[in-house]
Amino acid sequence: MIMSKFLPFALVLLVANGLGQATAQSSWQSGGVPANPTTAPDFVSRAVTRAFSEDWYGAIDDYMAALRINPSYGDAMVGLANCYYQLGEYDQALAYGRRAEPFRRGDRALIDLEGFIQAGLGDVASARASFNSALAMAPNDLDARFGLALLDLAEGKKTEARLRFEESLRIAPLDARTLASLALVSLDQGRRADAAVLIDRALGAHPDDPRVQLVAAKVDAARGQTAQAIFHARNAVQLHPGRGEYYAFLGSLLYSSGDFAGSESVMRDAIAANRKDELAWFALGQAQVALGKSSDAIYSFDTATGLSPDDEMARIALEEVVMDSSPLEGPLRKRYADWHVAKGKELEDRSYFDQAMVEYRRALRIDPYSVEGRMRYADLLRKRGYPARQLSELRFLEGIGKADKNTLDTIEIYASLLLGTVSSDWNVDQFALPKRPYSVALFWEPDLSTEHHLDASPVLRRYLLDLLASSSRLSVPRLKAKVSSPGEAFRLAREAGADYYLILSIRESDREIQVGGELRVGKTGSLATTFRSYRTGNDRVKNTALGLADGLVAALQPKGSIQRRSQDSVLVDLGTTDGVKAGDRLLVIKKGMLGVKSEGLGPSWPPQSQIGTLEISRVDEEVSMGTLKSSGFFDTINLGDEVIAASPGGSSSSATASSTGSSGSSGTAAFGGAASPELPTLFLAVRQLK
Repeated sequence: MIMSKFLPFALVLLVANGLGQATAQSSWQSGGVPANPTTAPDFVSRAVTRAFSEDWYGAIDDYMAALRINPSYGDAMVGLANCYYQLGEYDQALAYGRRAEPFRRGDRALIDLEGFIQAGLGDVASARASFNSALAMAPNDLDARFGLALLDLAEGKKTEARLRFEESLRIAPLDARTLASLALVSLDQGRRADAAVLIDRALGAHPDDPRVQLVAAKVDAARGQTAQAIFHARNAVQLHPGRGEYYAFLGSLLYSSGDFAGSESVMRDAIAANRKDELAWFALGQAQVALGKSSDAIYSFDTATGLSPDDEMARIALEEVVMDSSPLEGPLRKRYADWHVAKGKELEDRSYFDQAMVEYRRALRIDPYSVEGRMRYADLLRKRGYPARQLSELRFLEGIGKADKNTLDTIEIYASLLLGTVSSDWNVDQFALPKRPYSVALFWEPDLSTEHHLDASPVLRRYLLDLLASSSRLSVPRLKAKVSSPGEAFRLAREAGADYYLILSIRESDREIQVGGELRVGKTGSLATTFRSYRTGNDRVKNTALGLADGLVAALQPKGSIQRRSQDSVLVDLGTTDGVKAGDRLLVIKKGMLGVKSEGLGPSWPPQSQIGTLEISRVDEEVSMGTLKSSGFFDTINLGDEVIAASPGGSSSSATASSTGSSGSSGTAAFGGAASPELPTLFLAVRQLK
């Protein structure tokens, strides 16, 4: 029946199997839905109509009303299970499905629905059991077959899923959902010609099915046929106005093609259909940023964060626009910086000091003149054992005239306490030294199909740059960030003389995020190591980016240079933050000769370029001093010569880099626990077709 193209699958099955018979008799046969329902069947009838229009909240109200009249009304229970499933409230959906079982014993449609609910809960074993039970009753049950294929995709078993879809196609050669699903699987496997043939068959049989039009748009986009992809995406929107993912894909196509005004217009239509769609507000903000409409973008991103306060990507994008468009002492900067200060205080109260440090640094990035933010950051530095950095932060407040009497007293006390330190004895500002010895280029390659938020990669890249700014171990050269291919990234990094380059990749769902990339050697393009950072739950964007930033810094073995010299005593720009301690032995390498390996991860230098050793005697936070010993008869060591930790064997050829998950050769560094699954983006795309 024609309504099956739009009505959720479970509801269609219920009506088709006669489970909504009372509803049909009380409403549809009388010529429509009662305006003022009074009986349980009347309420269910109106609920079905509302569910048909995807008004899940209104449908739930009517189903609840039906149950108040008749607590044993099975149709209402099944309808509630379906509505809660559509809203992602799987626990509630399962509860109503179980309540309906005594009234629908042996009903295949309910068994299938429970299977999809169990899949939503992540209970794969129970979901498989439900779908297999339905198949035992009816071997040609396409919904059960579709459910089993979805479970295969969730587990990464793409070949098994493909075989299931092919078997379903033999049962129903023109089934729209099966053809579209198989097209998506073919597309994922690189079989674009097969995908095109499959979706053409689906279009021929079901030109008015918005799901088919959407998949056709995805197939055309993957084949580089952007205009045709936009045509099909527009068809999907026109066939089913109000469906968020249809607007989102059309908006992303227009955005990626450079039609930012068109993307803005589409997202305004999406918001007109559903003002509570926070992803539409985010996408609208992205289009407005591209159009240079900063004020409009701030409003859009702010609305997105208001609708979904936990949407970190929207908040990051909002803060970046504010920083780009607002004066340093503007009220907007203070407003959004204060949010991070408050969050930092909460984390600090719970003894999450590293997390609090990140929040305070972000606050100061947004509003450098935040007195409370800087005071709290300085105090936390003291608690973490960095008194010199604390003093530096307080002196910043003194320099801008915002230090009160207590702050000035603290400055005087710590300045006195830090007399006799290495930096004091050498009369050097250790925090003003131009360190950052490694140059790491950071790129991103567009792939909107893996992103939950439109064009999230550049947003995350900027946030990652902010996190890396707190490390003195590396610098990121100012290069074109968006690349069209890995080859372009290699060329840009090599021409800039970067030691390494990283192409970011991001995979998002509504609850998970995975960020990673291959770190490659700038001069050769060879693989150094691979990073992957995965998180789910609250603060997942921040924690994922932080895991990647920490892993990248840890992968680069600290190296410094000689800054000052007095006879055999020298000052070098390595300190406790670099892991240096008294008694360490460093190698002295002739200036310009210390590089990185052509393959793999780690430093490299010609054996003859080692011109001495340095025994560390005293250490500060960012500098240390020690005694030189020349390797030859003549002392050829000069200012600017480089230093690096001696390898265990003392041989330059065996020097290796320390890295989480790496040992100096190509490898993988995974952060966030032993289990860091690859997000099943194909599963998410196919699940939309249910």
